[in-house]
Amino acid sequence: MERTQRILERLPLFYRAWDENSNVYNLIFALGKRLDEADKEVTAILRSHWVDTAFGHDLDRMGAVYGFERKLREGDTEYKNRLKQAVIEFKGGGTINSILTSVRMSLGLPRDHPIEMIENPELEVQREFKVTPGDIWTHSSESVVDATPTIEVSIASESEKITNPTIKNLETGESVTYQGTVLRGQRLVLGEDSAQLDGKGVKRSVSTAQFPRLLRKQHKWFYEEPISEEIGVYDTAVFDESKFAIGITTVRLTFKWVARQPATFEIKIPQRLITREDDVSLVDDAIGSIKATGVRAVINVVKE
Repeated sequence: MERTQRILERLPLFYRAWDENSNVYNLIFALGKRLDEADKEVTAILRSHWVDTAFGHDLDRMGAVYGFERKLREGDTEYKNRLKQAVIEFKGGGTINSILTSVRMSLGLPRDHPIEMIENPELEVQREFKVTPGDIWTHSSESVVDATPTIEVSIASESEKITNPTIKNLETGESVTYQGTVLRGQRLVLGEDSAQLDGKGVKRSVSTAQFPRLLRKQHKWFYEEPISEEIGVYDTAVFDESKFAIGITTVRLTFKWVARQPATFEIKIPQRLITREDDVSLVDDAIGSIKATGVRAVINVVKE
């Protein structure tokens, strides 16, 4: 009615728009009523796009914009509270704060509830190489930092022994040498502060100025072992031919170390906070929708 009145006030008096029985008044009244209804429809559309005033499916559609689903049997009021938190926190993108908030909201936890997040979590890594004396291979720590490995040496061929093996990082010049013999079936384990041959300490037989490190970048390694000069002997039973008495040994080198995983973070959730079967999948979906592309998220449910 307010819009109708404003139109009537702008018409000349001789139109008799002030007379409620006149045709002009009835025409303006009908037009103003339709405009008022259009205003109400626009307002209704706006209200359906506001978190505080939307409800039902309209609220679900707003949540879908952020990849945020309503929980089973969750009412509009509770869902609105979680959605408003999501809108505020998601403005920061895949930040630590936004990720932790999305975890709390997915589990229905208070905004300040403590959740543990570990960046570049540790992972035990093992890599095996089969080499012969003089071999060079490429390796890295597969980590965001350099690492000091333990190196296990054993024979991978039919040879009976290896003597004085040396393992060297060609990038840094760091190396370790065992001054002794490793028989087939034995295991020599070399570490920064220890050395064992089948569980027996042999640290005194190891020479190294600096134990070789694994670097973050790809770099070259070298395996060396003295080979007998008399590798072949003359066989009198076969004329003008040589018989190899000592073969070249194939050695198995097993590197073990703890890596800090690149482009990875770990979320630890206490088991008591998991109350529904789909809680972990909800957390995974929520994190996946905001984390940066190429970043891996690890979700672990831990017992306290």
